[in-house]
Amino acid sequence: MQNKVVTENKNTDNRSDKIKLYSIGAVVLLIAILVLANVLFEKILGKALTFDFSDNLSNSLSQVSIDYLDSLPADTKIQVVGLFEKPDNISGTPYQYIIPLLDDYVKNSKGKVTVEYVDPNVNPQIINQLDPTNSFDLQNNLESFVIKVNDNIKIVSPYDCYSYDSDYLSRGYYYVIGNNTEYTLTNSMYILTQGYSCKAYVVTGLAEKGNIYLSSILEGMAIEYNELPVSENFTIPEDCDLLILNGPNSDISEKMLLAMTEYVSKNGKLLVSVNFNLNNVGERYPRLNQLLNQININVDPALISENDPWHQLGGLTIDTSVNTVDDFKDYVKTGALHSSYARSVSAANPLKSNVAVYPVLVTSENASTVELDSSGNSIAGTSIDGKQFNVCMYAVGEGSDPVKAFVFGTTNFTSDEYISAYGLNDSNVTFIKSCIRELTSTKNVSVLDVATKNVDNYTINTDKATASASTAVLIVFMILIPLALVSAAVIIYAKRKSL
Repeated sequence: MQNKVVTENKNTDNRSDKIKLYSIGAVVLLIAILVLANVLFEKILGKALTFDFSDNLSNSLSQVSIDYLDSLPADTKIQVVGLFEKPDNISGTPYQYIIPLLDDYVKNSKGKVTVEYVDPNVNPQIINQLDPTNSFDLQNNLESFVIKVNDNIKIVSPYDCYSYDSDYLSRGYYYVIGNNTEYTLTNSMYILTQGYSCKAYVVTGLAEKGNIYLSSILEGMAIEYNELPVSENFTIPEDCDLLILNGPNSDISEKMLLAMTEYVSKNGKLLVSVNFNLNNVGERYPRLNQLLNQININVDPALISENDPWHQLGGLTIDTSVNTVDDFKDYVKTGALHSSYARSVSAANPLKSNVAVYPVLVTSENASTVELDSSGNSIAGTSIDGKQFNVCMYAVGEGSDPVKAFVFGTTNFTSDEYISAYGLNDSNVTFIKSCIRELTSTKNVSVLDVATKNVDNYTINTDKATASASTAVLIVFMILIPLALVSAAVIIYAKRKSL
């Protein structure tokens, strides 16, 4: 009987040992299968199993960019070179949103886009390979990206890929408020593959505040941005397709008036925006108005106050919504746009018969205006109440290629201050783009409309999660940790059993 019990115990121990071996073997086999599956997925599917957990999908291309890449001929070669060694850790650096997005360009381009990182300090010949004639001074643009198509180059610095608060920027600080990476990269590629549609010259040196965002808007529309500084020999280049005065705080000179008059007489295209602020409150722009009067428009020295509560923003009479006139409502989806510290814009008197003028943006019918002195105080007897005033007017001449102009009494459509606060996706920006298309040949050109994105507002790692990383996490949490716990339980049980 005793021998029978011993035999049964031995058989039980043998079965127990076999079960343990089978269990261990099954776990090892499962790990091996998962590892093998991970390798196969990574090799076969590549980056197809990659997940973007960033806010606003900042690491992934929008459909606009994907459609643009798909539209390019199969033999298109867009070379992107980062002039630096690719960092191992990009979190918290200017490259945080740029490098992952470039990976997505490669993924979606079907071989049309290549990206590499070369440190010129290690490989100096890369500078000569990209720019044999040294036309772009790449040696002084290290840490930037070079986008090259055939022999054409655009340099994109990390600075170009973000929006900044204009108040901080004016004090020399870069406070990031928006992510323009895709907007900048896709538009740069578009310009290199399609070419600029026309040239815009922005007059500088009239105490204006800056044109950072206006230049970005123009580049995004495939319009070449150029600055035209004030000088004693001021002339307008022959290749100027659009002349812009963006928020001048002082009047144009007599020499500029003569040059601009000649430009307008040759059916030039003009975009002007002015407003009231502490730097120009006493400025009446007599010479600028001499120019504008030739196209039947006048900028009045009167500040608009909106008395209709439904048009006031935050209860302020000088920060208001303005209505789009019916003829221009297709310029933007919303009919109401944002105006601040606006001067009224009116038709000149007398009117010239060869130029037609139209109101574009108007106040309510219960607005008022008052003229201000150089101290910002209202001038007695200049108030006009209970009327509708124009905040923007459009002028167009006769013929197949006539003179055209949009004149704004507010800088909310073009200023760095406004656009940095409200972003490049704002309705005002959409509207000014439509105005620029009307003034230039881009009206008939298919131009990309890439939306900008917000910066992530949380501290989670915003890198993309790949299939291999996901599988590694799965192995750790679903197999290794449970296996460790079971092993610990078995060891503890075995020790307690022998007590």
